[in-house]
Amino acid sequence: MAEAMLFLLLQSPFDIQMPENWFGIVGDILNVLFALAVRGYLIVLLIGLIIFATGFSDGFSKILVGLGIVLYFGGPFIVNLFGQFSGIEPVTLESATAVWLRIFGMTDAELFMILVWLGDAIACIWLLAGTILYLTPFANDLTSRGKSMIVRALMLAPVLAFFHVAAWL
Repeated sequence: MAEAMLFLLLQSPFDIQMPENWFGIVGDILNVLFALAVRGYLIVLLIGLIIFATGFSDGFSKILVGLGIVLYFGGPFIVNLFGQFSGIEPVTLESATAVWLRIFGMTDAELFMILVWLGDAIACIWLLAGTILYLTPFANDLTSRGKSMIVRALMLAPVLAFFHVAAWL
């Protein structure tokens, strides 16, 4: 019994079966990447700025902001280039929107507004916590941490204000 189980475990990594609808899966991936490149770059930028404001991972936030900029400038071209190489029909904005809605279940604008409200909450909490820490007269390290939190929250606030106003423009 143990030998048969060992034989099955040794066989399973080598029995890779490709999906039957391989071109459909690749087409869906390219459509989501195209939608991310056309509209979702703002989502990646905003997530990067929110992570930067929290101070949890400055390196990761800089990578996300850089990825958002690269998606904006080169994303649609790169996705269509991959589509041509893979032999899939050209990715259009309509097909990308349909696949985005099918996979994520909400439009990119709805997802973006959820992120803006989350960013508002984080900026307010960080500003309040930073002010409390800054006004703590007993510890010098708390004062410097409070200054850092206030500055990061104030850096995020104008970006969030722009996105609140941009919906009306």
